[in-house]
Amino acid sequence: MTFKRVKNLKVGRAFTHHTSPMATPFLFWATGVIGIVAGLGRLVSARQLLLLGVVGSGPIISATHLFTLAGFTMVMMGALYQLTPVLFDCDPLPFWRVFVQWALYSAGVGLFVISLSGHWFIGTLTGAAGLVAGLILYVINFWERVRRRSTWNLTAWFFISAVFYLSLTIIVGGLVAIHYTTGLLPFPNELAIHLTIALGGWFGLLMVGASFRLWNMFGRLHHEPRYWALTAILIHLAIWVMVAGDLSQLSWLSRVGWGLQLAAFIFYSIDVAQGGLFDRRTMKDPALRALFAAMFFLLLWEVLGSAGLFGQVRGVWIEALLAYGLGWVGMTFMGFAQKIVPFIIWLHRYAYVRGKGKMPRLDDILIPAWAYGPIVGATAGLVGLLLGLWAHWDWLLTAGIILEMAGWLSLLAVGVRVVRGPHRRPQ
Repeated sequence: MTFKRVKNLKVGRAFTHHTSPMATPFLFWATGVIGIVAGLGRLVSARQLLLLGVVGSGPIISATHLFTLAGFTMVMMGALYQLTPVLFDCDPLPFWRVFVQWALYSAGVGLFVISLSGHWFIGTLTGAAGLVAGLILYVINFWERVRRRSTWNLTAWFFISAVFYLSLTIIVGGLVAIHYTTGLLPFPNELAIHLTIALGGWFGLLMVGASFRLWNMFGRLHHEPRYWALTAILIHLAIWVMVAGDLSQLSWLSRVGWGLQLAAFIFYSIDVAQGGLFDRRTMKDPALRALFAAMFFLLLWEVLGSAGLFGQVRGVWIEALLAYGLGWVGMTFMGFAQKIVPFIIWLHRYAYVRGKGKMPRLDDILIPAWAYGPIVGATAGLVGLLLGLWAHWDWLLTAGIILEMAGWLSLLAVGVRVVRGPHRRPQ
């Protein structure tokens, strides 16, 4: 494949006849939202440790893994199960295989985070083994579907790269766990390397690739990203340069890597803006307004991370990571999920119905105004959480976490209401 052909790849059409069973994405998304809410609940009880900056304690580590493993990774697996057959023009995975993977992974994560909080070594080890087995099974499921693909598009480059970094995250995470439990196999800056691969590779590439496709799908401009190849190359370079900087303990190399991801952020932001972020017709949709908040928190991540790396400002990395996770990843999912869910329901329940009365539109399945509750609650909550953490105001931190929880719970309530129906307008 020549570079010219790669550069001219499109985001790809949707082969909707290959959509997964409706229960597949909803199972993972509902579990993921519950995981995020559980992480926020754990954060409430551990907020004093958070204010003191004691991030290595069991409660904080368990809350972190509730966000990353039970929350964001869960919703991303559900998204890939849904999007892979649709975009790669291949048959979806049978639901029983999806359910087995979900059950194994969920049981492992649950035991892992509970055991971390209670300092139960055997439980932690068993849970870690279960969740790693669940992740490996997911990677196997993904590669099996990709092997059967009959089409190729730029979204595939991002998805395949993201799953590759997920595999690396599993390996590095295993090495970190072995070191912390046995003292064996140490290497420099192991946690920083683990975070770089997970945040930049697994989360970052998947979010960028999915958002390119979804902006093209739901934005009125139907924009094809111009700088996708440059964005992808810069992200890959940034990850490996920062990993090299951490391993060699050369701070200047880590800063070069950070500069590369800053450049990737700029080109990604240009494509998002051209995709409809500032288009009045597109942004009339309340669900898509969550993307304003998502891009704001991504910008905040860049500012705080730069201050911590170049300005040697201590204590900003916790805020930066929360802005990246709950802000960019969380709000992007929150916005697009409220567009994808009614689309999935319409495809499964109404797309092939003929002669049975007036069929509902997408706006009849999920009333646009319902999007305001989750978006406002989660945005205001995260702002309060970050300000309370920065100013060391316990009352504001607590209020922010509770409001953030309310936003995610309202998203779950909207999802349940949408799935149950009814969807048809009165005749």
